[in-house]
Amino acid sequence: MLLQRLDTLPFDVFFHIATSLDDRDLIHLSRVNRALHSITESEQIARKTIENGLLHSKEGQAAMTAQSGYRKAVGLRFAIHEAVATANPYAVACVGYAANFIYNEGYLVYRCQNHIRVLHVHGVATTERVLDLTRLLPRLLSTAQSESTDNVTLLSYADHILVFRVADVSATEDALFVIDMRRKSSGPLFTAPILTSAPIFVRHTRSYLWYGTFAAADGSDGVWTITGVDLRTRARLSFQLDRVVDGDVGQTLCFEMHDEHLYAVSTQVASDDNEIHSSFYHWFCHAPRESDRKWNGRLWRREHQEGPINEMWTDLSIRKDERTGRPVILECRREWRDGKSENHRTYYTQRLPTPEEALAPLSAGAVHTPSWVSMDDDLDNDQPYDERPAKRLRRHYHAEYECGSTKRQEFIPARTKHRSYHLGSSTFVDLVNDPVSDGLRSRDRLRLRTVSRKRKSPIDTDGTEGPSNTLFQPTQVDADGRPIEGSEERFECRGVHMWPPENATPVQQFLCPNGRIGAVKSIADERSIIYSIDAPGLPSNHQALILISFDPTLRLPTLDPLPASGHAVDTWAGDKFLEVPRPPPSSSPNMVEESLPYYMEIKRGYKLRSCNK
Repeated sequence: MLLQRLDTLPFDVFFHIATSLDDRDLIHLSRVNRALHSITESEQIARKTIENGLLHSKEGQAAMTAQSGYRKAVGLRFAIHEAVATANPYAVACVGYAANFIYNEGYLVYRCQNHIRVLHVHGVATTERVLDLTRLLPRLLSTAQSESTDNVTLLSYADHILVFRVADVSATEDALFVIDMRRKSSGPLFTAPILTSAPIFVRHTRSYLWYGTFAAADGSDGVWTITGVDLRTRARLSFQLDRVVDGDVGQTLCFEMHDEHLYAVSTQVASDDNEIHSSFYHWFCHAPRESDRKWNGRLWRREHQEGPINEMWTDLSIRKDERTGRPVILECRREWRDGKSENHRTYYTQRLPTPEEALAPLSAGAVHTPSWVSMDDDLDNDQPYDERPAKRLRRHYHAEYECGSTKRQEFIPARTKHRSYHLGSSTFVDLVNDPVSDGLRSRDRLRLRTVSRKRKSPIDTDGTEGPSNTLFQPTQVDADGRPIEGSEERFECRGVHMWPPENATPVQQFLCPNGRIGAVKSIADERSIIYSIDAPGLPSNHQALILISFDPTLRLPTLDPLPASGHAVDTWAGDKFLEVPRPPPSSSPNMVEESLPYYMEIKRGYKLRSCNK
């Protein structure tokens, strides 16, 4: 029988085949030959690809909002993910000097001297929003308490709403302030007193705010007090979390907001629980504006017999699945699997119920516990959960070294300055100190380290699990004996990638200006990493903010081409603190003004490469 090539199929047949692929496979298909490249440029195919798997990604949402640019969105997402997976960024830049900073949704918010500045890194970064604290704080606090701005700590920024904390406004209280950085107004949206030095978390949208403070009580382990605030009506609700939700934030406890609902997840066990053989994620969900709409449950995490955990590497967070839009738990565990001497990191994902699912038992007529809740109230039972859950699907966990032949290149926690996981590209992302010596002395060297994986071909060409050139078989079936979707998938490690390369001296010196790393704070999103590091010539408590961008569409006009090998290198030596651009003088009562971005005065950065189409 004569076989027909893909590029000769009728478009409706090809459309059905192409739209069954994910974005990565679609891009690879487009690179087979010119004919397939031309066909896969179709906006119809790209739109269906986005609807099937990228609807909740930043690129997919932008294309759906504009109702155009679907193919460009698919290509951009692929380019970003490849840059992350292969540790091959498009640009590095110094975007400011700051005493502290936060980074969220592509917005960098930093405090430089007496000003809070907001830069849209993912957008057209030609202006910054500036909040003058020397004008704001005297309106809110007494003169004696507002002379210095060193007691201001940035907490959260989302939807143009800024939340920050002012310490020691009284002997026992700090103050929480909520400011609209887009609206030109003369007052905050919301203020509240909080306990001095109390641990705090903040999550919010433009219309609703959640914040929680932790206080230790006499004779107890302490408790989280949660407050929800409607930023339009100022209506509040407040409650204390049950002790089952406890632990260290970011390690055994995390909070997140999803569709204005507050989620909390903990891996800690309450004193009256009896989890002898298994460990669980204890989750909690609370609706906004309604004090009685809340629900909690637990989801299987692991069996204790799987081996000990090195808690120094544990990370816990809640993310949004780009494909489904639902919240998922993301946890990193470094484990001695089955008690063996070999150990490595593994990231695990576990889907959480959506707000509608989580609160369904509270709806009228609901009488059954949802199937995704693993609960057992019989505390007299020595084995409340003695049946091991079904084997994990490979797509729901990612071991750092999935293949025994993978060459390792690891760093101890003290030399790992940043660690995160990029869900979209299935990549471990680290910033590590990899010192280099010239024979006389050692110089710190900050490098990007990534370890990623990719899905293998569904055809077992090598015959590793059966006859060669046959399909990999599903490894799990449901109660009816039907194969479980995804159990046929296999993955392979793409190896360890390090950047900058050994001979990239200009970039190496740019990333570590002093030659000694010191204290580093870092925050990553899906397109970039921003970290603060010591640099010469800066005021007390200020550090340089360095951007590593994986975004080929980054628009910073001050970027220079990378110096050729052997040319003079700018080492930051003798650098001076540059005057911060300020808004023009004004008698307006508005708290927020616009100014030129600080990075335009600093003018330090390199464009490393262009995107290959």
